[in-house]
Amino acid sequence: MSQIDWEKGRRLYLQGKSPLEISKQLNCNKSSVCRKVKAQDWERAETVLASVARGVVPSQESGELVKVDRERSADNVKARIQDDVAAVLDALEAICPADLGLGQLATRERVAGDVAKRAASVFDIEEREKPVVNIAVLSQLPEQVTG
Repeated sequence: MSQIDWEKGRRLYLQGKSPLEISKQLNCNKSSVCRKVKAQDWERAETVLASVARGVVPSQESGELVKVDRERSADNVKARIQDDVAAVLDALEAICPADLGLGQLATRERVAGDVAKRAASVFDIEEREKPVVNIAVLSQLPEQVTG
């Protein structure tokens, strides 16, 4: 009998495939899949996502669901986004603008702008617009304000 790829089966179950569909793809009995689901407490993606929304996340080490506080969750999200932003910036810097066509250059600039907006909103580093005073409005104001 061939070795069964249970990790593939778990991923299929997570995606919402039925035990029958999984058994066909793994070339095994449906009852074997059902036993594995029960023995290893496989979960569906929507169940895991609902848990994450409640502040319970799968541990990276064991896969067990663990409760985390909001501050730690926020720090984890910020760290992942920071890594993502750094990787995108490295990729953008590796591309010489002179080597790109006009369409590709526009795409590069749009990606850079999106990354900047994402980083700014997550890390609260966006530049605030400086107040602009219209000269025409200033000319209509009285020379002196008495108060």
